[in-house]
Amino acid sequence: MKTIYIALLMLWGMTLCLSAQTKSNFTIHLQGFDQFDQAIITIQRLDEFPDVLVEETELTDGHSTPVEKGKGKIVLDHVPDHFILSLNFYLKKSKYQFITNWYVNRTDSIVIKDNQSQNYFDQVTFSGRGADLYSLQYKLDGLIWNRTDYLRYPKSLAYFNSAYGHSFDYERAVDSNIEAGKLVNEMSTVDIDAKQWIQMNMFYKIYYNRFIRSLYNAFNKHDPQHYLKVEELLDIFRFHYQNAMDGQQAGLSTSYIKFYLYYLGLIGKCHPENNYVDQRLKQLKNDFKGEALEKMGYAFLAESFNYFNTDDREKVVKWMLSISKSPQRLSKLKGMTQIAAGRPFPEFELTDLNGRVWHKKDLLGKVVFFDFYYTGCSNCAKFYQHTVSKAEEHYRNNPAVVFVSISIDKSLEMWTKSVASKQYNSAESVKLYTNGMGESHPLIKMLRITGYPFPLLMGKTGLIESSDRLELGNGPLKVEGLIQTIDKTLAK
Repeated sequence: MKTIYIALLMLWGMTLCLSAQTKSNFTIHLQGFDQFDQAIITIQRLDEFPDVLVEETELTDGHSTPVEKGKGKIVLDHVPDHFILSLNFYLKKSKYQFITNWYVNRTDSIVIKDNQSQNYFDQVTFSGRGADLYSLQYKLDGLIWNRTDYLRYPKSLAYFNSAYGHSFDYERAVDSNIEAGKLVNEMSTVDIDAKQWIQMNMFYKIYYNRFIRSLYNAFNKHDPQHYLKVEELLDIFRFHYQNAMDGQQAGLSTSYIKFYLYYLGLIGKCHPENNYVDQRLKQLKNDFKGEALEKMGYAFLAESFNYFNTDDREKVVKWMLSISKSPQRLSKLKGMTQIAAGRPFPEFELTDLNGRVWHKKDLLGKVVFFDFYYTGCSNCAKFYQHTVSKAEEHYRNNPAVVFVSISIDKSLEMWTKSVASKQYNSAESVKLYTNGMGESHPLIKMLRITGYPFPLLMGKTGLIESSDRLELGNGPLKVEGLIQTIDKTLAK
């Protein structure tokens, strides 16, 4: 009888252990993040197609914790055994990206400590149950974000500076991918499934950041030799990695989405004779079906929304409304229709150099040209100097036209210095600041601004007249086109 009693006790103890193990919560403890006031986690299941809408709505739908005196704690229950994690910090609703698409386990209990980082969270350490997996992915991301010195890739090399964006050294991206593979395979404490997923995800991160996006940004349509070289590189890439284009496989993250969209964009630049939007939609419909098509179509629209002309924007929004089933996505799409020409310009509160708070009502009765920018944006400076400044001079004696420059700088000091430099605006323009909120400011979000410079024209009654870049100085006519659009608005 005694033996049976002991056996029952042992069985009961084992049951308790298994129960505790089954119910263990995913936990992250934050330490040393004194400069932030909030941390937000979003997750993605490995058996679902990625969705950029999750990133867009993380402030309202993510798992949030306050950060007080540098510390915070996030506990998640009812999560899958393995899932994809993103973690971002906020200060006054201004976002600072930290972890993007890492493979993690439900049983992880991690302490993340910032040891007075100076550059892109470059002094962060991980400890606790499952910490090796985090340290590995942190090191891998450092290969992209220049957070860590590597023997083969010291920071001083051109590999880590902007000059790479103007090179054609495809082998650097290949070598970086090989280096990532070595770092993954050397980690003996990480299981094989995690290694395989991390290596696949790093492929998309590396080739997006170090190859596809670089060629896209540096593309010169006026240089035939450049065009041929890009075509040659893309042929080589496709020969080796054709399977990487397949987006129907499970377990992909939003890193794949960025890679795919920029790849499509680069193809479009190489074949400008085709209608860009029609060709992209045709390719999307060919590559994706069902829910994956809905999610990928929305990602394409969100990424390109402010670069479309008015007709193309309406075409893609209408198509997305016809195929979308997600109530949240439908709500976002309907919001996009609210910033078309003829819709009311959003209400706002922005501050000028003297501390005065400006509202939309302060500008009614005028034709207002808005120019959104950030300090350090070379294209923003060029747009002002070659286009906006000339249009401003043209209307210098016309009080019915107002030029408003809006900076998304997070630093007040940086903004005031940029104003003093006169690279982005004139002494006569109205200069406004998003109060340190950057791209998290409600006006930036309502207008869905994702790229800079961003021009927009508001009419006398407060309606949007145009946010079409071609009409507002970024087209072939440049300043002449901008003046024509303003004149049409004045005549109404």
